[in-house]
Amino acid sequence: MTPDSLDALLDRSSPPTRAADGADLAAMSTAARREGRPARRRRLAITAGAFAVVLLGGAGVATANSDWGWGQGLENPQRSVSYTSPTWGECELRVGNFVAANPFDQLAVDRVIDEWFATTDIEAAMAPLIPKYLRVFEESRASDPEPDTDPRTRDLDYWMAVDQSVGELLHDELGEHGFNDAPGGGVVSGSSQVHCEGEQWR
Repeated sequence: MTPDSLDALLDRSSPPTRAADGADLAAMSTAARREGRPARRRRLAITAGAFAVVLLGGAGVATANSDWGWGQGLENPQRSVSYTSPTWGECELRVGNFVAANPFDQLAVDRVIDEWFATTDIEAAMAPLIPKYLRVFEESRASDPEPDTDPRTRDLDYWMAVDQSVGELLHDELGEHGFNDAPGGGVVSGSSQVHCEGEQWR
């Protein structure tokens, strides 16, 4: 497989320790869409995974694959959310690979996450959050001197808005159970992946 330049960039960067600014996130997403090129397996990586980089203070990546193979740690369909993309149709976003800052908390963190997915109407909960993230992306592009002509923009934006919304809700849920961003607590990394019935990564 051809190395992904975005993955290489992620490997060289140090993990953030606090929540990223929304405008910075949108700029990273825009830059990734402009500069990224699919690898041989048509893998597109965006380095702004909500669950780790923005909300949980660790290192992570959101990916989208067109071969319908789920990445390692993302095989569990119970940790997923469905949504309808603007033009790509029905999509499934899965999350996983959460690592507790304190290894002794790992089982408890996994229990909170699994129970949340089993008992929460996540689609309804994230609905009011999605427009907030879409506005961040749109406002960032409005100040970009280069117009965005990528036909996938609406679908990529919506995917990232869903990713961010689910991450925010999960972060809040973990916080309610005492797992937060304080030193020695919370979750330091995680990842997500999406598949859509009409996805186009080229």
